[in-house]
Amino acid sequence: MEQNMLHYRIAERGKIYALDKNYGEALRYYKEALRLTREQKDSELFFQHYSQCVMETLELSGAHDQVISFCENYRAFLKEKEEDFLIIKHEAFVCERQAIQHILREEQEEAKGLLTTIQKKLGKGKQPITDELLNWLLRGYKINPDQVRQLQKKHNYFIVRKESVNPKIAMDLPEGISPF
Repeated sequence: MEQNMLHYRIAERGKIYALDKNYGEALRYYKEALRLTREQKDSELFFQHYSQCVMETLELSGAHDQVISFCENYRAFLKEKEEDFLIIKHEAFVCERQAIQHILREEQEEAKGLLTTIQKKLGKGKQPITDELLNWLLRGYKINPDQVRQLQKKHNYFIVRKESVNPKIAMDLPEGISPF
């Protein structure tokens, strides 16, 4: 694999750590992969993917405040882009992730606002998790973390799954490398 794909191999190792619930190491690897992509041309797709990996890992580790902050910053970054369908869809995904954090923090009104915005922009039936959560919130249900996780699993919300990781190409970080 050529030199400019090191970020991909490093991110794969991060995914292995995430699957093992070693979230600190996973984040360390993702941050290095993100740093490496910023140094390359045509890296936006990888940058988006690794950003999703970071948000997912933070969410699973219970760092809901950090995910909300990450989502807010990322949405501000997306607003600077020329709006096309892919940007709108990606923003909706990030809003949905932020709304889920608010639900997990028992902040239903914040979640309801974000989910309503997504549904208005995309329409019903485009994001099943958004549709279901918003339906529950509008009906006044209190949503617990187990219900959220079941819904996430049902709709393959998490991008880091055992079947999508390639351990054969995963690469350890060299000694002394710390993106912190």
